[in-house]
Order: sequence, then structure tokens, then C-alpha cells
Amino acid sequence: MNKLLVSDIINLKDGIYNLCSKDGNLEIIIKGNVTIYLYDEEINNISLKLEEESNLFVYDYRCNCHDCHVTIEQSHNSKVHYNCSLQNYGNSNYRIDNNITGDNNESYLSIRNISHKDSSKITINVKIDEKTKNNIALEDLKGIFDGGSVMIEPNIIALSNEVVANHLTTIGGVDKTNLYYLMSKGIKEIDAKKILLKGFIYSNMDELIKNMGGDKNA
Repeated sequence: MNKLLVSDIINLKDGIYNLCSKDGNLEIIIKGNVTIYLYDEEINNISLKLEEESNLFVYDYRCNCHDCHVTIEQSHNSKVHYNCSLQNYGNSNYRIDNNITGDNNESYLSIRNISHKDSSKITINVKIDEKTKNNIALEDLKGIFDGGSVMIEPNIIALSNEVVANHLTTIGGVDKTNLYYLMSKGIKEIDAKKILLKGFIYSNMDELIKNMGGDKNA
């Protein structure tokens, strides 16, 4: 799998793609079964449009994400799993707008965020149009404050009764029970903390992303 430098509007068909952007913007039309890897890219705007009968998996890892807006459009019979892990050392704003306009779609948005300094804001908006049916919308959003602050806004606007929708949101510090457990095994506190933060940030990432990052970003 080679890394693709892309610009303007591109069409991605069945396959696995490691993408980067020339100008900080990606506009992608998805057809078939597509997996996208984004590793530490300075991309401000991502537009993803799924054609019917398409499945999309995204693994988006970022260190120091300042401002990013992701738009996902689904019409009929599509599935999207968007997995994002963020480590921020300054003010950041990450937003996903997922619009579902047809029937028989699945949307699963999973975000992991660590704020090491200043403020991190995560906003997730999923809108399901009226008169649609058999749609599933799930949000799994977790943040850890490690010297900074975390704000998460989970929103699901379901204008149809025939929908399964749920969101899980948690914000907290490093788990003290797990920290003390590792320290009881002879691991220094600073190293134990790094282990836990690394496990958290990689918990929804694919092995390829982990291999790209190694230990330097966790």
C-alpha cells in the first residue's frame, strides 16, 4: 500500500489507501469497500460521500490537531466506521457532521482524545432525516485530561422513529486503579502513565497506524 498525495475531488473504489493532502482539504467519493488511513496529517476539511452499497473504514490519528472539520454523507445501504485518536498539546477543535438521508445505513463514530495542554473540543453531529428507516447511529466518545481540558458535545438528531441511536461519552483523568496496579509491579509512575495513555490512544486504531507511530507519539 503506497501513500497517495491527493487534491481536488477523488473517487476511491474497493481498496486500502494511505492518504495525504496537498492543500489541507480532501473531498472523496466512496464506492465499494474502502479503508482509509490518515496518519498525523494537517488536514482541515474532509468530505466523504458514500455511494449506495458502500462500506467505509477510516483510521485517523493526529498529534496536535488544531482545527478539523469532517463531513460524512450517507444515502442508502451504506456503512461507515470512523475511528479517530487525537493527542493535543494546544487548543484544538475537531468536528464531525454525519448526514444520513436515506434508508438502511450504519454509522459508528469512535473518538479518543488526550489533552496534554490547553483546551480540546470535540463536536459530533449525526442527523437522520425524516421518513427514513432502518438506520443505526452510534457514538463512542472518550477523553482524558492530562494537563489540559476536554469538552465533548455529542449530538444525534433523529427525525425518524425507525432508527437505533445511542451515544456513550466519558471524560476523566488517567485511571488511578490501573496506574497503582502497574506501579505495584515495579514500573515507575511516569512510565506506567505512558503505558496507560498509549493504550488509550491506540485502543481504536488499526495495527498499521500503531506501526507508523511507534512509541514516539504515545
